Amino acid sequence: MIKINFIIILVISIFFEITLSSSVDGNYPAGGLYFGVSSNFFAGESEKFTQYVQNELLSMDLPDQSGDSDGVQYSFTHFKLALDLQDFFYAQLGSGVFQMGWDTITFNLQWEYEICVKKVVKVCESGTITVYTTSGQSVSLGTTLDVLFNTSNAKIEATTTVMPFESGAVVASVHCTDSVCLIPINDIVSEVSSQFVSQVTNGVTKAINEKAPSIEQLFTPIKQIPITMNSGNQYWIDLEGCLVEANYSSNSPSTITAAINGGIVLENTDGNYVYPTQTPSYVPYDSQMESFTSDYCVTITGYFIESLLDAVLVPEFPMTINPSQVPQASPVQLNTSDDFFSGVAPNLTTKYPNQGIQVNLMPPTIPTVSINSSAIILTDFEISTSFLVLTDDDAIPVFNVLFKFDAEISTTVYTDSVSVFSLNSTLLSITPNVTITDSNVGSVDASGFVQLIEIVQSVIKIPSITYPVPSKYSITNVNSQLGDQIIQLTFDLIENSNNLKKSVNFN
Repeated sequence: MIKINFIIILVISIFFEITLSSSVDGNYPAGGLYFGVSSNFFAGESEKFTQYVQNELLSMDLPDQSGDSDGVQYSFTHFKLALDLQDFFYAQLGSGVFQMGWDTITFNLQWEYEICVKKVVKVCESGTITVYTTSGQSVSLGTTLDVLFNTSNAKIEATTTVMPFESGAVVASVHCTDSVCLIPINDIVSEVSSQFVSQVTNGVTKAINEKAPSIEQLFTPIKQIPITMNSGNQYWIDLEGCLVEANYSSNSPSTITAAINGGIVLENTDGNYVYPTQTPSYVPYDSQMESFTSDYCVTITGYFIESLLDAVLVPEFPMTINPSQVPQASPVQLNTSDDFFSGVAPNLTTKYPNQGIQVNLMPPTIPTVSINSSAIILTDFEISTSFLVLTDDDAIPVFNVLFKFDAEISTTVYTDSVSVFSLNSTLLSITPNVTITDSNVGSVDASGFVQLIEIVQSVIKIPSITYPVPSKYSITNVNSQLGDQIIQLTFDLIENSNNLKKSVNFN
């Protein structure tokens, strides 16, 4: 069998940024995170890649071939290839199945040949063989992909590649340059032509699978939340979801968004996974998801924040605070004779003078998160606490307090480098509501706890979280805004950019 190995060059292939996917056309599911890649970005990258492939093929040395097929000795030399790929596309074939490729391919593959047959005498002939596409006929290339977004990863797999063409669209011709041309070589030419197609299609399938991780990472740049807690737990993003093709796009290729669950999955130190107790309910408007003009758009909904609070805070409780854990510089000390406690619970000080106080905090009720153009709003955050007096022999319950909070948070985006950005949040306001649910020491003034919360509000710090951008890219032109139930970050993706330092405030 004749093998034309140089065709594997054609597969260096199918391109880091080509984005084929299983998509749901214009139907966005409820979720916590959405990663959108614009049609402009796809169009620009596909054009650059197409030109890159053509230039590489035209500049490569193509190896000579020789062998013996059915008693016919052949030698193929001086390969020349012209190739033009046009009209890049991707299209949905069905649920979880997509196809990408070029609608129009023209090529001209030519090489010199010498073929010899020895019967009574050895007879040889030489000339050129050309395999080419004919003008006005349709030849295309398409690869089928299966795309799966499961809980922990996105998987893109190319299954088959085909090169469909009409009868007569690909022609193989032989031009004998000798004075006498008697050797029938149609079978060899047909075999070479057939292998040209199979080498291309098999190689493209293989190449896409080799590059699939970089395509997957484009749609799932964030998999783990970089937060460290005393418990040692780790926090992962639930990546289950799908790709959604823009509903109203007139561009080709169109904008595609990875719509993922976006809930935070807790991995505890025993290696067990705990999934969010919440479920996403808000579905962004098409216009919110498709109107951006930058290369890339990250959309965050309240569900992401709710599940993040649930995963990070709840496992840290119940929590106990003892007097030794309170810094000396704190305005309130856990002692019954402290000015704060003698003011809010005078009978406590009288009954148990100069005794330590232990505070037990129960697991909180996670707030509902809503978003408007001014702030992120947390509603109905609740936490129950028990106050106990520490005697020499025991811890004696004295009163219980239920704290309820509503809060407003602003967020600023920083890009400290071209490969990461961070969300830095500030507590704008907090509205506490305090209820004394039980007391063994008479009257306890709830307003005192309200005043205490208002005093410490100014020193409450919300940890910032750093996120990577898709690998192999840098970011520029960063913008951000709060909208109707969403936070959106948009930026352009570039390669080999210099570092930048900028801050973008929501307003």
